[in-house]
Amino acid sequence: MTKQVRFSNTNIMYSPIPWSPSPGASTSALPPTPSIAAVLQLPEPPVEETTSSAAQTEQSYHFPSPAPIVYSPWPSAASLCMSPRPNSMHLPYRAQIHSLLSFTPFGPPNVYYNLSHPLHTINSQLTPSFLNSAIFPPQPALTVLCRHISWPISVSPSQPTGFVSVLDVFTSVYTSLRLAVLRTEYETLPSDDARRSVDNAYFARCTLVADEEERKIEALKGVKRIDFLAGKTCFLGLSGPLEGAHVWELNVA
Repeated sequence: MTKQVRFSNTNIMYSPIPWSPSPGASTSALPPTPSIAAVLQLPEPPVEETTSSAAQTEQSYHFPSPAPIVYSPWPSAASLCMSPRPNSMHLPYRAQIHSLLSFTPFGPPNVYYNLSHPLHTINSQLTPSFLNSAIFPPQPALTVLCRHISWPISVSPSQPTGFVSVLDVFTSVYTSLRLAVLRTEYETLPSDDARRSVDNAYFARCTLVADEEERKIEALKGVKRIDFLAGKTCFLGLSGPLEGAHVWELNVA
Protein backbone atom coordinates (compact mmCIF):
# COMPACT_ATOMS: atom_id res chain seq x y z
CA MET A 1 0.00 0.00 0.00
CA THR A 2 1.36 3.42 -0.91
CA LYS A 3 2.40 5.54 2.05
CA GLN A 4 0.38 8.71 2.26
CA VAL A 5 0.54 11.73 4.54
CA ARG A 6 -2.81 12.96 5.78
CA PHE A 7 -4.50 14.54 8.78
CA SER A 8 -7.41 13.00 10.65
CA ASN A 9 -10.40 15.16 11.54
CA THR A 10 -10.41 13.73 15.05
CA ASN A 11 -6.66 13.72 15.64
CA ILE A 12 -4.88 17.06 16.02
CA MET A 13 -1.51 15.33 16.03
CA TYR A 14 0.46 15.03 12.82
CA SER A 15 0.04 11.52 11.40
CA PRO A 16 1.47 10.29 8.10
CA ILE A 17 -0.76 7.22 8.56
CA PRO A 18 -0.07 4.35 6.14
CA TRP A 19 -3.01 2.28 7.43
CA SER A 20 -6.73 2.91 7.81
CA PRO A 21 -8.42 2.18 11.17
CA SER A 22 -10.73 -0.80 11.40
CA PRO A 23 -14.48 -0.10 11.04
CA GLY A 24 -15.91 1.56 14.12
CA ALA A 25 -12.50 2.43 15.55
CA SER A 26 -12.00 5.92 16.95
CA THR A 27 -8.64 7.71 16.98
CA SER A 28 -9.79 9.71 20.01
CA ALA A 29 -9.94 6.52 22.07
CA LEU A 30 -6.46 5.20 21.31
CA PRO A 31 -4.76 3.45 24.22
CA PRO A 32 -1.96 5.53 25.81
CA THR A 33 1.68 4.61 25.56
CA PRO A 34 2.34 1.98 28.26
CA SER A 35 3.68 3.27 31.55
CA ILE A 36 7.28 2.38 32.28
CA ALA A 37 6.77 2.06 36.03
CA ALA A 38 5.60 -1.54 35.74
CA VAL A 39 8.23 -2.73 33.28
CA LEU A 40 11.48 -1.49 34.81
CA GLN A 41 12.87 -4.03 37.23
CA LEU A 42 15.59 -2.64 39.45
CA PRO A 43 17.44 -5.47 41.22
CA GLU A 44 17.55 -5.36 44.99
CA PRO A 45 21.05 -4.78 46.43
CA PRO A 46 22.38 -7.69 48.52
CA VAL A 47 22.04 -7.02 52.25
CA GLU A 48 23.58 -8.97 55.10
CA GLU A 49 21.22 -10.18 57.81
CA THR A 50 23.04 -8.21 60.49
CA THR A 51 22.64 -4.89 58.67
CA SER A 52 20.10 -2.46 60.10
CA SER A 53 17.35 -0.84 58.02
CA ALA A 54 19.04 2.55 58.23
CA ALA A 55 22.32 1.06 57.02
CA GLN A 56 20.51 -0.72 54.17
CA THR A 57 19.05 2.58 52.98
CA GLU A 58 22.46 4.23 53.16
CA GLN A 59 24.01 1.44 51.08
CA SER A 60 21.27 1.61 48.44
CA TYR A 61 21.45 5.37 47.94
CA HIS A 62 25.18 6.09 48.19
CA PHE A 63 26.93 8.65 46.02
CA PRO A 64 29.86 7.62 43.81
CA SER A 65 33.17 8.41 45.46
CA PRO A 66 35.05 9.91 43.90
CA ALA A 67 32.46 11.22 41.45
CA PRO A 68 33.48 10.82 37.78
CA ILE A 69 34.78 13.93 36.08
CA VAL A 70 32.68 15.40 33.30
CA TYR A 71 34.14 15.28 29.83
CA SER A 72 36.01 18.38 28.75
CA PRO A 73 37.55 18.84 25.30
CA TRP A 74 40.35 20.85 26.86
CA PRO A 75 43.47 19.15 28.30
CA SER A 76 44.32 19.85 31.90
CA ALA A 77 46.95 22.42 32.80
CA ALA A 78 49.07 19.67 34.40
CA SER A 79 49.19 17.62 31.19
CA LEU A 80 50.48 20.66 29.30
CA CYS A 81 53.04 21.56 32.02
CA MET A 82 51.24 24.87 32.48
CA SER A 83 50.81 26.83 35.66
CA PRO A 84 47.27 27.72 36.77
CA ARG A 85 46.08 31.17 35.84
CA PRO A 86 46.22 33.69 38.71
CA ASN A 87 42.43 33.91 38.85
CA SER A 88 41.82 30.15 38.56
CA MET A 89 40.82 29.95 42.22
CA HIS A 90 37.80 32.13 41.40
CA LEU A 91 36.43 29.87 38.65
CA PRO A 92 32.92 28.51 39.39
CA TYR A 93 32.62 24.96 40.75
CA ARG A 94 32.06 22.51 37.92
CA ALA A 95 29.38 19.91 38.53
CA GLN A 96 30.14 16.25 37.99
CA ILE A 97 27.90 13.71 36.30
CA HIS A 98 27.43 10.05 37.21
CA SER A 99 29.55 7.71 35.12
CA LEU A 100 26.45 5.87 33.86
CA LEU A 101 25.31 9.10 32.18
CA SER A 102 28.64 10.58 31.14
CA PHE A 103 29.37 11.32 27.49
CA THR A 104 32.54 9.60 26.28
CA PRO A 105 33.10 10.74 22.68
CA PHE A 106 36.08 8.43 22.15
CA GLY A 107 34.52 5.32 23.62
CA PRO A 108 31.22 3.41 23.88
CA PRO A 109 28.44 4.70 26.16
CA ASN A 110 28.26 3.23 29.66
CA VAL A 111 24.60 2.30 29.12
CA TYR A 112 23.52 0.82 25.79
CA TYR A 113 20.08 2.14 24.93
CA ASN A 114 18.28 2.78 21.66
CA LEU A 115 15.87 5.63 22.38
CA SER A 116 13.37 4.26 19.84
CA HIS A 117 12.93 1.08 21.89
CA PRO A 118 10.84 0.63 25.06
CA LEU A 119 12.67 1.63 28.22
CA HIS A 120 12.41 -1.85 29.71
CA THR A 121 15.05 -2.98 27.20
CA ILE A 122 17.68 -1.69 29.66
CA ASN A 123 16.39 -4.02 32.42
CA SER A 124 19.39 -6.32 32.03
CA GLN A 125 21.72 -3.38 32.73
CA LEU A 126 19.94 -2.04 35.81
CA THR A 127 21.89 -2.02 39.07
CA PRO A 128 21.37 -0.20 42.40
CA SER A 129 23.71 2.52 41.04
CA PHE A 130 20.79 3.74 38.88
CA LEU A 131 19.28 5.10 42.12
CA ASN A 132 22.34 7.27 42.78
CA SER A 133 22.26 10.99 42.19
CA ALA A 134 22.64 11.83 38.50
CA ILE A 135 24.69 14.94 39.31
CA PHE A 136 27.09 15.80 42.10
CA PRO A 137 26.31 17.91 43.99
CA PRO A 138 22.77 16.43 43.92
CA GLN A 139 20.16 18.49 42.07
CA PRO A 140 16.40 18.76 42.81
CA ALA A 141 15.65 19.14 39.08
CA LEU A 142 17.44 19.00 35.73
CA THR A 143 16.83 20.30 32.24
CA VAL A 144 18.14 18.22 29.34
CA LEU A 145 18.53 19.80 25.89
CA CYS A 146 19.18 18.13 22.56
CA ARG A 147 20.26 20.03 19.45
CA HIS A 148 18.03 17.86 17.23
CA ILE A 149 14.77 18.84 18.94
CA SER A 150 13.39 22.14 20.20
CA TRP A 151 11.68 20.80 23.32
CA PRO A 152 13.59 20.88 26.64
CA ILE A 153 13.29 17.74 28.75
CA SER A 154 12.46 18.38 32.41
CA VAL A 155 13.68 15.83 34.94
CA SER A 156 12.24 15.63 38.46
CA PRO A 157 12.90 13.19 41.33
CA SER A 158 10.64 10.16 41.48
CA GLN A 159 11.76 9.14 44.97
CA PRO A 160 11.47 10.98 48.33
CA THR A 161 15.24 11.50 48.34
CA GLY A 162 14.67 14.93 46.79
CA PHE A 163 17.41 14.60 44.16
CA VAL A 164 17.33 13.51 40.52
CA SER A 165 18.66 9.97 40.09
CA VAL A 166 20.26 8.29 37.09
CA LEU A 167 17.06 6.32 36.50
CA ASP A 168 15.01 9.54 36.63
CA VAL A 169 17.03 10.87 33.67
CA PHE A 170 16.36 7.79 31.52
CA THR A 171 12.69 7.80 32.53
CA SER A 172 12.16 11.47 31.72
CA VAL A 173 13.99 11.26 28.39
CA TYR A 174 11.88 8.27 27.37
CA THR A 175 8.60 9.88 28.47
CA SER A 176 9.32 13.24 26.84
CA LEU A 177 10.30 11.73 23.50
CA ARG A 178 7.03 9.77 23.42
CA LEU A 179 4.88 12.91 23.44
CA ALA A 180 2.86 13.45 20.26
CA VAL A 181 3.77 16.21 17.83
CA LEU A 182 1.05 18.68 16.89
CA ARG A 183 0.50 19.62 13.28
CA THR A 184 1.62 23.19 13.98
CA GLU A 185 4.87 21.85 15.46
CA TYR A 186 5.43 19.58 12.48
CA GLU A 187 5.00 22.52 10.11
CA THR A 188 7.90 24.37 11.79
CA LEU A 189 10.35 21.92 10.18
CA PRO A 190 12.63 24.03 7.98
CA SER A 191 12.56 22.06 4.72
CA ASP A 192 11.02 19.24 2.73
CA ASP A 193 14.12 17.15 3.42
CA ALA A 194 13.67 17.63 7.16
CA ARG A 195 10.01 16.62 6.94
CA ARG A 196 10.93 13.59 4.84
CA SER A 197 13.49 12.51 7.44
CA VAL A 198 10.90 12.78 10.23
CA ASP A 199 8.32 10.86 8.19
CA ASN A 200 10.83 8.10 7.48
CA ALA A 201 11.68 7.84 11.18
CA TYR A 202 7.95 7.60 11.96
CA PHE A 203 7.38 4.76 9.48
CA ALA A 204 10.50 2.93 10.69
CA ARG A 205 9.38 3.20 14.33
CA CYS A 206 5.92 1.84 13.53
CA THR A 207 7.48 -1.05 11.61
CA LEU A 208 9.27 -2.14 14.80
CA VAL A 209 5.89 -3.13 16.30
CA ALA A 210 5.52 -6.82 15.44
CA ASP A 211 1.79 -7.24 16.08
CA GLU A 212 -0.28 -5.92 13.16
CA GLU A 213 -3.12 -4.50 15.25
CA GLU A 214 -0.73 -2.83 17.70
CA ARG A 215 1.20 -1.45 14.73
CA LYS A 216 -1.98 0.16 13.37
CA ILE A 217 -2.75 1.68 16.76
CA GLU A 218 0.78 3.05 17.07
CA ALA A 219 0.55 4.55 13.57
CA LEU A 220 -2.72 6.30 14.44
CA LYS A 221 -1.04 7.99 17.40
CA GLY A 222 0.95 10.01 14.89
CA VAL A 223 4.44 11.45 14.84
CA LYS A 224 6.20 11.71 18.18
CA ARG A 225 9.14 13.77 19.33
CA ILE A 226 11.41 10.74 19.02
CA ASP A 227 10.85 10.93 15.24
CA PHE A 228 12.39 14.41 15.15
CA LEU A 229 15.72 12.75 15.92
CA ALA A 230 15.50 11.40 12.34
CA GLY A 231 17.05 8.06 13.18
CA LYS A 232 19.72 9.36 15.59
CA THR A 233 18.43 7.28 18.48
CA CYS A 234 21.58 5.82 20.04
CA PHE A 235 22.01 7.23 23.58
CA LEU A 236 25.57 8.52 24.00
CA GLY A 237 25.26 10.27 27.36
CA LEU A 238 25.01 13.78 28.75
CA SER A 239 27.64 16.51 28.50
CA GLY A 240 27.93 19.86 30.18
CA PRO A 241 26.84 21.51 32.28
CA LEU A 242 25.59 24.14 29.87
CA GLU A 243 24.31 26.51 32.55
CA GLY A 244 24.80 26.17 36.27
CA ALA A 245 24.65 22.55 37.41
CA HIS A 246 21.14 21.80 36.21
CA VAL A 247 21.26 22.12 32.39
CA TRP A 248 22.89 19.34 30.36
CA GLU A 249 23.04 18.26 26.72
CA LEU A 250 21.76 14.91 25.43
CA ASN A 251 24.12 13.42 22.85
CA VAL A 252 22.76 10.97 20.28
CA ALA A 253 24.00 9.28 17.12
